[in-house]
Amino acid sequence: MPCVKLSLIVPQQEMRLVEETLIGHDAQSLTVSSAENETHLEHILHESPKWSRVRIDALFTLNEDIHVVLASLRSLGMEVSDVSFIGDELWQKTRAPQLKPLDFGGLRVVSREEPTQVTKAEVRLDPGLAFGTGEHPTTHMCLAWLANHPPKQLSVLDFGTGSGILGIAAKKLGAGLVDAVDSDSLACETARENALYNNAEIFVSERITAGRSYDLIVANILLNTILQFAPVLTACLKPSGVILLTGLLPGQLDRVQTEYSEIAFENTVELEDWRLLVGKKTNRREH
Repeated sequence: MPCVKLSLIVPQQEMRLVEETLIGHDAQSLTVSSAENETHLEHILHESPKWSRVRIDALFTLNEDIHVVLASLRSLGMEVSDVSFIGDELWQKTRAPQLKPLDFGGLRVVSREEPTQVTKAEVRLDPGLAFGTGEHPTTHMCLAWLANHPPKQLSVLDFGTGSGILGIAAKKLGAGLVDAVDSDSLACETARENALYNNAEIFVSERITAGRSYDLIVANILLNTILQFAPVLTACLKPSGVILLTGLLPGQLDRVQTEYSEIAFENTVELEDWRLLVGKKTNRREH
């Protein structure tokens, strides 16, 4: 799938702000490397880079208004050094290095070309243009939680499914009904194709199914969407059901917990600069 690549060099201390801005504009892939010709390291692995300046390459679909993205970056004092078009073949070469095997104990996330390990539940992934390879900290935290708390026979909603990775992982770990929702039709197409390839029976849609409720909701999105859908997600969650909310930064947690007043948040998971809130629905309602 053809796409547009933006490249810019930023001070290391501004990296997270720029990343959040790019993701907020639906960047499909972010890769960070040294601007000083140091050893390459993708930002999604373990620790943040320690370089003084970093190069960020962001991929966008052709549907994205790049002028709006550029304006947002300029408002931060950042200038893009290069804008280029990537065709189908080069897109696959650009994406391929990011599909590295990830092991979460009883769950493994790999590219379709990796050898099979029959002793583990596996998600074999071709992310296409959709966000979600398992390497980004937010997705990584959700996958680790699912692997440590297998949702056996539970009904699951993967809200903001992207590539379908979390819904497929839940199904592979024994979930019953799994619904995967994303407002992006391209993401839905990618999720359906990945689910079919993995022989995972999940229902993919651009909308939450009316009247349906879930034992577990996983929402790997960003702050504004998490806040916007607070009433809907709370209503969809069964009594004593568990909800995972991520795509959040440290300073955003209090606001989220206030909006989700019927949820008792029991745990906060941290990875790099990102946070995952884990909560259970209660009968209390704040006024």
